[in-house]
Amino acid sequence: MTGAELIALISGCLAGLGAVEAFSHRLRLDKIPTRIHVSGTRGKSSVTRLIAAGLTEAGIPTAAKTTGTLARMVLPDSSEIPIFRPSGANILEQVRIISAAADMNVKAIVMECMALQPELHWLSESKMVRATHGVITNARADHLEIMGPTETDVALTLAGMIPVKGVLFTAERDHLDVFRMACEDRKTKLVAVDEADIEAI
Repeated sequence: MTGAELIALISGCLAGLGAVEAFSHRLRLDKIPTRIHVSGTRGKSSVTRLIAAGLTEAGIPTAAKTTGTLARMVLPDSSEIPIFRPSGANILEQVRIISAAADMNVKAIVMECMALQPELHWLSESKMVRATHGVITNARADHLEIMGPTETDVALTLAGMIPVKGVLFTAERDHLDVFRMACEDRKTKLVAVDEADIEAI
């Protein structure tokens, strides 16, 4: 066997393994009918926890995952476990969390988006979470060295995690046009929440 043939064989095997893993991940996602992906520049962890608590209180078995320095997985009984990161934060841990949640037979999962780079926002949503509902807390001038240089660029980056044919909730007002454009493109319903809506609850 020549070197080129060996490279082709190894490449084919790796591609096959990748396809099998992708198929298995889709099956695990299908076991969780409600998948909520939360992003934004501020308040993601708090919103993730609040949504999970509300679903749990409503009697829906729910798992959640918060990111950040002290990443945690919130279990259906509301207890928490730390997320082991042997080589630092990596968006591939989302796949591991979804697998664990599917094994728990939860009916809902709330995932905090941990991506910063624009392409990773899209990858996290389209290949990993495939949310039924998205939440964008706000779009502010944060991480401009990665998501900028302007606040509008931040909004465009966040729009990468808007689900396809789902529902997006946002409290963002200044860049609502960016999210509306993305929702129209992805056939997703946009629900813009304002202070009056909150006060009416």
